[in-house]
Amino acid sequence: MTPETDHEAPSRHEPIEMVLARLLRLGSLIAAFLLAVGIGAMLLGHTGFAPRLITAGLLALLATPIMRVVVAGLIFARDGDWRFAFFCLVVLCALVAGVLLGHERGE
Repeated sequence: MTPETDHEAPSRHEPIEMVLARLLRLGSLIAAFLLAVGIGAMLLGHTGFAPRLITAGLLALLATPIMRVVVAGLIFARDGDWRFAFFCLVVLCALVAGVLLGHERGE
């Protein structure tokens, strides 16, 4: 085999994977930054806004995979891949149901 034939043709979902990878990386970096600043502020004795920063970091961390499902569904719908768009919608409904049921039990 020559080096030219070793490489497979790029998958049609490869651009989707790149967008989703960037989204996960960005969400994780934002969450890590908020958490680090919040923890640093708490260690320095700024207890007024430190818990809010930590909470914002945790919410960003939790929202990142949810945003991944939303963005994937939008990309699949835009590309006319309705089967995968439907799967994303089902997963999103399950996530929303879990959040709502968890919120009811937490009150």
